[in-house]
Amino acid sequence: MKVSFRIFVVLFTAAVLYRGFFVQVPLFGVIANVLLLLAIAGGIVGGADRGAIVGFFAGLTYDLLVDNPIGLSALSFCLVGFVVGRYQATVVRSARWVSMSIAALASAGGMLLYIGIGQLVNQVNFLQRPVWPIIVVISAINGLLSPLAILIMRWAFDVSARDFRLVAR
Repeated sequence: MKVSFRIFVVLFTAAVLYRGFFVQVPLFGVIANVLLLLAIAGGIVGGADRGAIVGFFAGLTYDLLVDNPIGLSALSFCLVGFVVGRYQATVVRSARWVSMSIAALASAGGMLLYIGIGQLVNQVNFLQRPVWPIIVVISAINGLLSPLAILIMRWAFDVSARDFRLVAR
């Protein structure tokens, strides 16, 4: 299977899970953002370029699922995927807890970037609730789910565990 088809399958499955499961089961009133997690995992596994591409399409998918301007999530998720991929290239060896920490911190940064860009384009509905509890819950969920997301993105990019360790160096 081609990598682009696998990425499509992963994003489509994540979109279905988002609408069918995560929207129905909010944690502390916060809906998990698994598409942001896929952008982060794409950067961790594939590097900056692939992370940006996966982030763009994950953000575009998210924009189609929620009532926001098209391209808002695509821009912020693309930037997060790129930055995580650039950071991952500098890490010599990545343990599981390091990847989980990177995913949690990148999720917080991605949500702040998303809210900041939303404020720049005058989306007033972003700050109707306190943002810090939302950022903390999304960061915790994405940090905990990151090993699974990394495993899925390794399958999508057709990278074996041995190749992934060599790429991470």
